[in-house]
Amino acid sequence: MILVTGATGAFGRPLVELLTAQGAAVRAVTRSARDAGLPPGVETVEGDPSRPCTLARHLDAVTTVFLHPRVIGEAADELLAVARERGATRVVALSAMNADDPLDEQPSRSMEAGSDRGQEVSGGEGLIPEVSGGRRPVWR
Repeated sequence: MILVTGATGAFGRPLVELLTAQGAAVRAVTRSARDAGLPPGVETVEGDPSRPCTLARHLDAVTTVFLHPRVIGEAADELLAVARERGATRVVALSAMNADDPLDEQPSRSMEAGSDRGQEVSGGEGLIPEVSGGRRPVWR
């Protein structure tokens, strides 16, 4: 199961559609499930990624978490800790969407592959930081 944050936005919606078309099991996080309008077969759940406590129950059976830095804000560390506790083994962080922002306003920088902070968040094991770099993600 892939949990997608920012699932109804400009990047998340096409990602959810692509994953669903490829047969992936997708759990889409939105602040209003009733208004999401996502494809059939997508499990749409309500939560606020900037408040990981609202997502904890939705992380069961999730193996991969897609982090959208604009919706996560400063809560990436906390969300990844909860995801890891629930069994997630991979994280993909959108990193190119905010490339023009000042560096201190780019939470996705902490998720970049090979960064010390990314390894710290994941505990060096379990969660494997992957960076989409603005390209279409390839899911394995």
